[in-house]
Amino acid sequence: MRFHIIAVLAAGALPAIARAQSPERIPIPYRTYVAVNPLGIPFDIVSAEIESAVAPGITVGALASYTSIDGDRYTTVDGTVRYYPGEVVLRGFSLGASIGRTHFRTKQVLTPTEELHPTADFATLGLLVDYNWMLGARRRFIVGGGVGGKRVLANAAIRERVGIDKAYATVRFVVGIAF
Repeated sequence: MRFHIIAVLAAGALPAIARAQSPERIPIPYRTYVAVNPLGIPFDIVSAEIESAVAPGITVGALASYTSIDGDRYTTVDGTVRYYPGEVVLRGFSLGASIGRTHFRTKQVLTPTEELHPTADFATLGLLVDYNWMLGARRRFIVGGGVGGKRVLANAAIRERVGIDKAYATVRFVVGIAF
């Protein structure tokens, strides 16, 4: 008889114990954002991106960018996947990967009056380390920053023709709105 009483009490207590040990779910009001890089106004660095949740802590997205620095021009289109370890999408630290296409154009000065503009198109694989802040009364305004690296998937002859290394670094700065 004691065994039955203990079993009934234990069965009644198990759900409460399980609820106490499970992590608290944070409501996520926004699962998608659209953002741009405002540095395109004073500089030749323009980007736009969209990102949306597909699972707890995981997002997929796309970005397009144009960067011109010292005669080198990068025009890119990338698909991205990010994981937010805090499992609150769009907010905080994230690790990610990208796959994309880059059009690269460089300037090679031959003489003071003559220059070449060789180009190359190639695929890229990238790693991303980012952080997003969600600001404002409703936490909808996104400010994001990060760093990354892209591997150039082109053979040595193409890379040598335009003077690009096997990999290059990337920097991310965006402002946007979540919905």
